[in-house]
Amino acid sequence: MKKYVLACQKQEKILKFLQNNLKGYSYSNFLRALRQKDIVVNGERISSNITISINDSVEIYLPERKNVLDIFYEDDNIIIFNKPKKVEVVDGDFNLSQQYESQFGKKIYAVHRLDANTTGLVIFAKSEEILSRLIEQFKKHNVDKYYLAVVFGKPKDCEVFEDYLVKYDKFVKIFDKKVKNSQKIITKYKKIKDQGELSLLEVEIQNGKMHQIRAHLAFHNLPILGDEKYGDSKLNKIYKQSSQCLQSYKIEFNVDDKKLSYLNNISFELKKQLDIQNISKI
Repeated sequence: MKKYVLACQKQEKILKFLQNNLKGYSYSNFLRALRQKDIVVNGERISSNITISINDSVEIYLPERKNVLDIFYEDDNIIIFNKPKKVEVVDGDFNLSQQYESQFGKKIYAVHRLDANTTGLVIFAKSEEILSRLIEQFKKHNVDKYYLAVVFGKPKDCEVFEDYLVKYDKFVKIFDKKVKNSQKIITKYKKIKDQGELSLLEVEIQNGKMHQIRAHLAFHNLPILGDEKYGDSKLNKIYKQSSQCLQSYKIEFNVDDKKLSYLNNISFELKKQLDIQNISKI
């Protein structure tokens, strides 16, 4: 735990004061500290959202944050991060957006998302103008994102799946025909290699819906290794994998926007890529 000591400059509620003066932490961090009596005002531990006054001394104990920012590419318009596991893009505690703002004092805007336990390349815009331009290019399918996935099963060398996805609160469901509130999805893959009951696939999606790759592959009996939501929990335990083996490993631009056309000649590809070589059973 890390101790922060702050001095109050005006009368306000303790939680609002902490939000305004401790960047890089979320409201839930402060609320949790309050419940656990890890906030001290003028020498006394508190457990409610009291009003503090000018010159009050505030101490708070919070989990120490490690630097999770791995900047893969940056220019005046965009940043591409190599996101690690257990880190959210914009939601949750101390996400990529929060950490960048805390470290550099500048706001950035996520162009797309990755699940917390999906690793790899994710694009942020440095301004709302660039965000709008990139979103338009995504809608036109002018930005190609490629993923690597380790799956159970014996897939064909390549295949294209076309089905329908319905989004619920924290999960999605796939149907082989159009149903109420469904959206058509297209997921294609090619097999790179196999090893026993595991295969390494390169996956490309046109839509980019929530959990699309994970749910769509599982629907076609190719669950991703380590996926506890859509995969096979028994096999995950056998291979000692508790989070999905899924990596956003390559991004290619083919934009028709003059301001971003310089990106068209660059292939953004991770050198350290997901593989099945070192994956083994217990």
